[in-house]
This record gives sequence, C-alpha cells and structure tokens, in this order.
Amino acid sequence: MASKPYTTTPITNFPDSSPPYDENGRLVSPHPVRFPPTPPFTGFNTPLRAAHLYLPYLPISGQIPAGLNGTFYRVQPDRFFPPLYANDIHFNGDGAVTAISLSGPRLTGPAAGPATSSKTSATATGSETTVSGATVTEGHPAVNQTGTASLLHKYVQTTRLTLEQRHNRALFGSYRNQFTDDPLVQNQDIDRTVSNTNVVFWRGQLLAMKEDGLPVAMDPETLETRQTGWDFEGQVRSPTFTAHPKLVPKAKARHAPASVHGEDGAQRTGNGVKNENGSAQEMVCFAYEAGGSAGDCSVDCVVWTIDEETGKKLGERWFKAPFAGMIHDCGVSENWVVLPLTPLKMDLERMKAGGEKFAWDPEEDQWYGVVPRDGNDERGEVVWFRGGNGFHGHVAGCYEHPTTGEIIIDLTVADNNVFYWFPPDPKVTPSASPLDPKVPLRPNKLSSPTMRWIINPHAARSPFITATGDTILVADARLTPAVVWPTNGEFSRIDERYITKPYRHFWQAVIDTSRPYDFEKCGPPAGGLFNCLGHFTWSYEHFHSSPGALGSDPSAVTPPSVPNGKSNGVGPDVPAPSHSTHTNPSTPSPSPSSLSPYGTSDIYHASPTTTFQEPTFIPSPGSKQEGKGYIIALLSHLDQLRNDVVIFDALNLRQGPVAVIHLPMKLKLGLHGNWMERAESEGWKRRLGLEPSGTAAERGRQAEEGRAVLTGGKLARRSGGAPVRHGVVGRTNRRCE
Repeated sequence: MASKPYTTTPITNFPDSSPPYDENGRLVSPHPVRFPPTPPFTGFNTPLRAAHLYLPYLPISGQIPAGLNGTFYRVQPDRFFPPLYANDIHFNGDGAVTAISLSGPRLTGPAAGPATSSKTSATATGSETTVSGATVTEGHPAVNQTGTASLLHKYVQTTRLTLEQRHNRALFGSYRNQFTDDPLVQNQDIDRTVSNTNVVFWRGQLLAMKEDGLPVAMDPETLETRQTGWDFEGQVRSPTFTAHPKLVPKAKARHAPASVHGEDGAQRTGNGVKNENGSAQEMVCFAYEAGGSAGDCSVDCVVWTIDEETGKKLGERWFKAPFAGMIHDCGVSENWVVLPLTPLKMDLERMKAGGEKFAWDPEEDQWYGVVPRDGNDERGEVVWFRGGNGFHGHVAGCYEHPTTGEIIIDLTVADNNVFYWFPPDPKVTPSASPLDPKVPLRPNKLSSPTMRWIINPHAARSPFITATGDTILVADARLTPAVVWPTNGEFSRIDERYITKPYRHFWQAVIDTSRPYDFEKCGPPAGGLFNCLGHFTWSYEHFHSSPGALGSDPSAVTPPSVPNGKSNGVGPDVPAPSHSTHTNPSTPSPSPSSLSPYGTSDIYHASPTTTFQEPTFIPSPGSKQEGKGYIIALLSHLDQLRNDVVIFDALNLRQGPVAVIHLPMKLKLGLHGNWMERAESEGWKRRLGLEPSGTAAERGRQAEEGRAVLTGGKLARRSGGAPVRHGVVGRTNRRCE
C-alpha cells in the first residue's frame, strides 16, 4: 500500500500572543515573552538577546590589512526583557558588548615547521598558538591569505540587569525616570545604568559607559563583568559619568609637550593604552547631573583629569550649568575642556507625573561651557558661551589656534530636535502645543551640518543668575558658527592621535537622500538613513597648523582616485560604490574627490538596501601620517536582517572596502566603539601581573599591583560565575533580592 505524501498543516490558529499592555501602555503580564510591535523592537531593531555568543573564523572577502592585530569593541542597547512601557525607546536597552578580533594575513606552517594546535577558551583575542616563532591559527590552512576574524558578544552584567534576571521580568520603567519603576525597586538605592553607549579600554579594563551612571568594568578578553559602579578606586564621587571620555596627551603643566609618538616613532591609539614607548596620556572626563542621586535633575557638573600611568586623579573641578540639560560629548584642547549643553531640559516634576526626563526646548540657546583643563586660566573661571538654538551631535576635533590661542571646536549641530521622542513640554516652552497621546511621534525633518565654532576663552564675561538661583559667568558676546559645512552626517571621528591638535581629516556616517533607497524591501531605515560613509578633509585655509606641527604634511590632502570609478571587488554583498546621485544612469559621475569651500569629501555609498553604523579609525601600524590607516564600521543589510564588518582605506573610502567580514546574523544598532591593538592590551596584562613575565619577584610585584588596580578592594563572587565587585553606587537593597 502506497504511503500518503507528507503534508504539513499551517500554524495559523494560535491565540493572540501580542504583548499585554493596558490602555496606558503599561505592561500587565507578570512574565511577558513578546516585545511591543513598535519601531525600537521590530525589523532590524528586533532584540538579539544573545547572552553569550562566540563565532570563530568568520568568512572574509578581500584581505584584512597586514599588521592589523587587535580588537574592535562596540556596544549596543539590547533589552533582555520586554519593557514595562510599550513606548520604550532604543536608548533604554541593556548594554551588550561585541568584540570583533582581527589578525592580518601572516605566513604560517611550512616556513615555521609542522603546525600543532592547542585548545583555548573563547576570548576576544581569538584562538592562536605560537610555534617556532610563527603563529598558527587552529583549523586554518598553513598559509592564511585573508587574515582571521572572530566575534565574541556578551551582556554587560549591570546591577539593573542582574535584578531583572533574578525576577525574570522588567523592573525599571521609562528612560532614566525612577518614578516609573516597578514598586519592587522604587525608592531604592540602586545603580540604574544600562551601560549601553560606549566602551573604552582603560588600564587593563574595558569600561562600558552610559552617562546616567558610573562605568562597568569588564574583562577585555572574556567580556566577563568585573565590577559595577567603577569609581576609579574611590576617586570619582559622582553618581554619573560621561560616555565620552577623552584620552589625551598630558597637559603642559604636568608634562613636557607630548608627541603622539614615542622616541622610536611607535604610535599610540587615541581611545586606549599607549604602547610601551608611546606618549604619556591622561583621561579627561566629566559628568552632568552629578551632585545628587543620578535622577534628581541637578545642575551640578564636574570635570576630572586622571593619569593613565598611575590611575590617580590629577584634578577635579565642580561648577553649575545654566539649566539641567544634556551634555553628551566634549571637546578637549591643550588647555581647555569644552562642554556642549544641548537644550534638552530635565524636569523633576514632569518625571514624578510619569512624563519623560527630557523635553526639547526650541526657544532655548545651545550653550558651550569652557572649563580650564589644568588651572591655566589665572582666574580659574568656568565661562558659558551661547549661540542660536540647535541640537548637538558628536565632536570631531578641538584644538587651539597656534597664534591667537582661540579654541576651535568642530561638531555636528542639527537645526531641529533629533530626539523626537522627547518633544517640547508646554510647561517649559509656552509656545509648544499639547501632545495628543493618540498621535504617534514622528521624526523631524532636519539637516546636520558640521559647524566650526571659534571661542575666545578670555572673552569679556558677566555674572548671570540662572533659573535655579545659581550665579554663573556668561560671555557678553554671543557665538555664531565660523563654518557651516553641509556634511549632513553624524558620529564624527578623527585620527585620535590628533585629539587636542590641529587636524585635517574626519569621518562620519552620512545621510544622502539623493541616493536610491529600497523602501519596499527595507521599510523605514532603522536608526536613520545613514546610507553613506564620508571622509572629509579640511582645506589648508581652514587648517590651523603651526610650522612643523604634526599633521602639516601636505601629502595627505587628496584621496587617491579610483580608476574608472570601480571598487576593488570584495564580494557580492558589498556592491561597487554608487557614484550617481540619482537613479538616472545618464547622470554624470562626480569627481573622486568632491570640492567644497571648506575642503574635499570622499563618499562611499554601498547599495539601496544598506546603512552604516559609526565609523572608527585604526592607525596604520608604524605610520605617523595623520589619517593613514583604516576605517572599520558595521554595514547593516536591512533587507537581509544581517550585518557585515567592513574595513576601508581611511583616505580612500570611494574605492570600496578592502575587506568584508560576513556575519551570519544581525547585531542591533550600536552607538559607539573603539579599536585596541593587541600589543597594547597585552602590555597592560604583563604590567598588571595577568601574564607571567620576568623574574619571580617581578611577577609577584606585578600580580600585587594588578590585584590592587583591578579590584580596589574585596571581590563579591556570583554563585558559579566570575567575581563581580559592586561599587558604592552599585549596591542593591535587600528588599529587591
């Protein structure tokens, strides 16, 4: 008897499993398993929720540049549990760190003798064995022509996430509003940060950061969380800390003028540790809403300077802001720190009523606080400067004019509210219309040029009494931008060896609405239509370098042209660069380097179905030339729900990537990341006694120093897990346990 053909029954009759939120958008299910069908949780933004992911030997098209040997760290907001409120925003997600470790091609095997393998644990630095002076990558052929890449991904084990995992549900409410939390955690002394904005290497630690709390220290190899509430060994006494610290050469008052290279020409990176022969560095960092509980809307601000060599705090300055607003990024020059205060205003009464922490005020100025970096102003005064309304993006460069001493700071400034989910509050902005809760909020039409502001730090100033009754100093003259370059981008990055110095090159993720976009396949672009990468070079008219200064080499002015406008063909998933500004094929292609009154632009557009995440600069090993190196970024395939990691020649984006690392899945939209050379991180391991070297006495001393640096005290060990030390701000109340 013939058997019946195999058939399947469509699964269509499940009961409604939509997440249960009440009419006010509050979660009513005690243990939800589905996220709300809103843009922050659907499509490319669907939560990944990978507690531990390790992918070795990723496929590569093209070739990872020779000599590139390190790890690209980046962090993304990624909610582990569905939110308490259906209108939750992307920035409220739990921090999850990705470590993408790269090694350029190298000769192995026959030239070095027989290859052997060894078993190693999954770490951010990959799995390698040294045999007779050569490195053999386990499972790969004797000659590796493309290089190797691996991915490690883990959550930042914050106090907040640990509590929610203990109770198997979300406990914390709206963005940075403790009054909307679950009663179980309301009014408790809890570190509420999600550490989802930036990740920075510092003295053997990987610090995951968000500006609403102290950093969380992680192991840079395993990504295990070491300590929450990292307060720099008790030296930082603020409940908040910036997500954008700057690693800069030591100030003149403490150190001779420092080159970005050591005596032997060895380079350092701008976001991590110098190598053993590099220049002395210090971390310049700040906090806003710093004087209270990290949720009281205080106007207190603080700037610290911390020495990299010793880990000791060198300076601390407290002062008041004109109003309680957002200060996301900063600029640092040789003698000054510049803090852009964005007119996103906090209001405690609005928060207590269940409203948003921030509200955009279209009638408020943008402000810039100028803080002496090391007491260089004889009066030691913090002075605030103001300009027309605008929304600050990220800082590209900041330095002092070599002749006049004026501060030059370049950053993107949008002409409208970028964070449309924080609309104006009629109680703060009388001209604003009340919101209709039935009408969803929509992104605002805006432009985001790169603006150059020139600030005289010694300008005439007068006392000014703020709305909170504090007296601050405000410059008598208002600021206007000296340059408005319509780059229409964000996430500005530079060669960070040139922080505090005149620079020529910067890179951005760029929005170009003239390029084709496949809405049918992709839907609304998650995170914005950053469909291009841009490299911008200031003309010499706008480059303020003194004779003989670093960066004054004219050889790096114009990116090399690409023959016939073709890419280097690294794979089908990354098309040749699109030169046409319209879909009409008869449109002539622009020149390889587009000119503007301010400099040149070098733009790469991948395809109508892809967008870019933040670019990060990697210096070319051994090179002193500004901009000589590579750009690494995530390319989002919106139609495939998948990412690639792309590597470009930093001075020639237009030719297309030199290497593409193909990921089998998507990562969520990240915010910021940084590159760390493996030699530098391993140098700190040796210094801290985490890797045996030298005599037994040296190893003992290094181990003792390492324990002091990495813990600063006793460790509290999780059951069955790695030790985690909870700092003062990171403690939890027993009622929550």
